[in-house]
Amino acid sequence: MSVRKSQQIHIIRPDGRMRESVLSAIRHLINEIWNYRSHIRIIFKGRFRAAYSGTGLGIFWNYALPLVPLTVYWFLSVLRVFPNFEGVDGATFITFGVTLWFLFAGCIQIPMQVIQSRNKESMKTNFPLSASIVSEFARLLFDTMVRIILVSIIIVSTQSWPTAQGLMLPFMLLPALFLFTGIGVMLGILNVIYNDVSRVVNIILQYGIFVSGVIFPLYDIGILSAFNAINPFAIFIDASRSIVFQGVINNLQNYLVASCLAFIFFAASIRIFFVMEYRVRGIN
Repeated sequence: MSVRKSQQIHIIRPDGRMRESVLSAIRHLINEIWNYRSHIRIIFKGRFRAAYSGTGLGIFWNYALPLVPLTVYWFLSVLRVFPNFEGVDGATFITFGVTLWFLFAGCIQIPMQVIQSRNKESMKTNFPLSASIVSEFARLLFDTMVRIILVSIIIVSTQSWPTAQGLMLPFMLLPALFLFTGIGVMLGILNVIYNDVSRVVNIILQYGIFVSGVIFPLYDIGILSAFNAINPFAIFIDASRSIVFQGVINNLQNYLVASCLAFIFFAASIRIFFVMEYRVRGIN
């Protein structure tokens, strides 16, 4: 007598997640990322090797390329193009700010790039977009750690010693990482509808580094000073620099307001991403 095995049939509908709450969406995505953690690790290792495959200098490029932008500003500081700022050596001030800028900008760009380039690929597999985004964030984290090592060397060489309060920096950066990741997710979804979004964002980021207090303070420049009072890049970079090198947070009120809004915006963007993922992947 033959026995027929029962099979489960999952019906996926683009509007099947509309009733999910924010907490449910976050819990689902966390479980999704955890279940695919081995795949994420494999993808990261594969892309890490692919970055130097076939090159003469090999793995050297994975460490050298993230440092190139920082070494440009370091070189200009050595030539005294930039003076000391707020009692901090120019090289330390700038490379510290640029490192944070690339970290924050990467949090925006990565979700946009992944959603744009892999939504069609995801249609053919069960590999979720959330896991694809996390695998790319692993690369961003690696690049950031490499830059931090160079900044640490510059700090020692210039003797711009950080304060004990600087140990709070990782916790202070959490709201910024949530905010810019949420922005990247929202813009990534919008970019699927309007392909011009990614181009506009790239242009804004190209100019943004010069008007966000990353290279030099802009406290006394009229309209830019007013703009940076609500510019999240300027708020978080200024707060991070001040806690590390001065032991206090400049414009604490702006930082707290931006942090509260960051968590709210991130939660909203995660739910929208969760609800819209099937549509983004072309599931009708």
